[in-house]
Amino acid sequence: MRFKIVSLGCPKNLVESEYITERLCSAGHTLGDDGDTVIINTCAFIAEAARESIETILGAAKDGDRRIVVTGCLVERYREKLPDLLPEVGAFVGRACYGDIDRIIGENGFHHREGVFSETFPRRVLTKPPTTYLKIQEGCDNRCHYCTIPSIRGGLTSRTEDDILQEFRWLLGQGYLEINIIAQDITSYGKDRGSKDGLAGLIRKLLREKGDYYLRLLYMHPKGVTERLVDLMGSDGRIIPYLDIPVQHCEDRILSLMGRGHTKACLEELIAMAAGRLPEAVLRTSIIVGFPTETDEEFEALLAFVQRHRFDALGAFMYAREEGTAAYKLKGQVKMGIKRARYNRLMETQKEISRQRLTRFMGKTVRVVVEDDAANPKVGRMLTQAPDIDGVAFVTGQCRAGDVREGKVVKTLDYDVVVEV
Repeated sequence: MRFKIVSLGCPKNLVESEYITERLCSAGHTLGDDGDTVIINTCAFIAEAARESIETILGAAKDGDRRIVVTGCLVERYREKLPDLLPEVGAFVGRACYGDIDRIIGENGFHHREGVFSETFPRRVLTKPPTTYLKIQEGCDNRCHYCTIPSIRGGLTSRTEDDILQEFRWLLGQGYLEINIIAQDITSYGKDRGSKDGLAGLIRKLLREKGDYYLRLLYMHPKGVTERLVDLMGSDGRIIPYLDIPVQHCEDRILSLMGRGHTKACLEELIAMAAGRLPEAVLRTSIIVGFPTETDEEFEALLAFVQRHRFDALGAFMYAREEGTAAYKLKGQVKMGIKRARYNRLMETQKEISRQRLTRFMGKTVRVVVEDDAANPKVGRMLTQAPDIDGVAFVTGQCRAGDVREGKVVKTLDYDVVVEV
């Protein structure tokens, strides 16, 4: 069989697509864009993502000569409803069946069993060096009231340190230099195994590997960001000074309704601690506007919180009411027009903050990852810009895609910079 794979959604899904690819190729199947089978690894953590997944499936179905196989979160969330909804699909494969996908890939029907998927190695990385992802765990035990992830991906399941180290060494050997540590909440790493060292202990072991590489820690729940972890980040230049801490809101009543497990005072203390111990760090966050019963006064307080703390990067989302979550039954749903207006105000505020924050890089020497050399100027990122979610660096000078180079920031924009190497 010759197959093509389409990976939708987050980097965690991409890693699983890479596992599927390696599993199939090791069994003698061939990867290629002209494949007679297209595998669509779907995202469905919110209804909008599920719609995008379905649209991608229907788009692929227009090419009647290709057999369609659907995997991923859409299968986990909607399960037995899918065969009737999408008769164009030959096979649906649940995540717990990935270990057997080389055997069942040619069989039509609905393949699903209870359990979680946590294996991610060996895998065939689908992105070129120098950037990739290293998934250290699966699932989540935080149970935020708006989130579908635990019902889709299950509870926290940490990989063993030996397994992670084996994959990490392999990635370095393949030429990957910018390695993003990912999971639903990486600060929970090891809790299910009773680990005392947790994430900090794992990172220390990774750093024992010699070489010029960089680690970025992505998605750290505020409850799990400790002084010890922040100090570790500042102790080794191979850890990118990038704090990705989604706060979601700042007002205690809304935080309680969200089930976040912390207060506004905790957030204030955390941000002050991080700024004091790692002053050069880029601080990124995520925020939800229009959560049920959010008042004008609470939104204004949220806006003031953002203006006071001046996050370098911010992802904002309008609350999505998702069936199966604790927040679904909450009364006081905010009208879409109000949510959209609040979202727009927040993003306009953040655009100005981002523009001002980027000026601190003006004239400084930074490291950039060159991603695309076909355009002029070339396109890449400062190491303090995470792939796909932050701004970019427009790069001038002699360099090629895949390079990690030093350069001087010669211009700053709203979200992006211009770097001369």
